[in-house]
Amino acid sequence: MKPANVRIAQISDLHFGRDVAEVAQTLLAELHEAAPTMIAVCGDLTQRARDAEFRAARAFLDGLPAPALVVPGNHDLPGWQVWSRFTRPWRPWRRHLSTDPRGATAHTADGLVAVGVNTARQWGPHPDWSRGRIDAGQLAAIEAQFDHAPGDDLRVVVAHHPFLLTEAGLHRGLVGRSKTALRRLRRRADLLLGGHIHLAYSGVVDGLVVAQSGTACSDRLKGEPNSYNLIEADGDRLSVTTHHWDGARFDTRRRADYARDGHEWTVASD
Repeated sequence: MKPANVRIAQISDLHFGRDVAEVAQTLLAELHEAAPTMIAVCGDLTQRARDAEFRAARAFLDGLPAPALVVPGNHDLPGWQVWSRFTRPWRPWRRHLSTDPRGATAHTADGLVAVGVNTARQWGPHPDWSRGRIDAGQLAAIEAQFDHAPGDDLRVVVAHHPFLLTEAGLHRGLVGRSKTALRRLRRRADLLLGGHIHLAYSGVVDGLVVAQSGTACSDRLKGEPNSYNLIEADGDRLSVTTHHWDGARFDTRRRADYARDGHEWTVASD
C-alpha cells in the first residue's frame, strides 16, 4: 500500500517578546492556506520565558490551523534567574502550555508518526548553556514510538537544537550526543527537524533528512529573513520548501528534494 501524502509546516524561534506582529499575523494566514497535516514548532517560543511572552505564544498556537507538536528551546528556560532556572525551570511552560517538557510527546496521523523531544538543558559542560543535548532515555522513547509504527509511515523527530550545521552556523555547535543519536535513528527515522540558529536549510546526514527552519516571526535575524518550511512527503519522495519573508508575505525561495529506499534517504537525482 502506498503511504499517505503528508504535509508538515515547520516553524521555529518565534521569540515572543521580540516578535514582529505583521510577520506573525501573515504567517498564521499562510499556514491556514497551506492546510498542513501537522505543524512542528521547534522551540524558543519566548525570548525570556516571561509570563506575558508565554501568553502571547499560547494565543498564537491557539490560532494554528492544524495539530501542533511543540517542543521547548533554550530561551523557554529562565535566563539569569538562577533560583528559577535550577529549582523550577519548566514551571512557566507547564502553566501556559499544559505539557510536561521532560517527556517525549507524539503525534500520529495517516501516514505519519512524529515525536517531539526536549533538547534544552538548565546547564551544560561548556560556557554556552544555550547548547542542547539528547540523552539515552529520550532516544529510547523515540525508538519505541517508531518501532511500533506502520512500516511505510513517515517518521519525524521534532527538536530545537541542530543535527546538521552549515559553515555559517558551525560556531553554534551540534546538539550534544548527535553522533549517537544519528547512529541509533538511522533506518528508524526519516526526518529530523530543528531550529536554534535562525538559518533555514536541509540536507542528508547518515541517511536521514535534516531540515532546519529560521526564526519564524522575530526581529532576531542572523543574516537572512524570517522563514518557515513546508515539507511534503508523497510515498518515497519528500521535498523541503523554504518560504522567506519579503516584506509583505512569505515568498518561496528554495526547494530541496529527497528520495528514500526503506528508511534510507538520499538527495533526489531528478
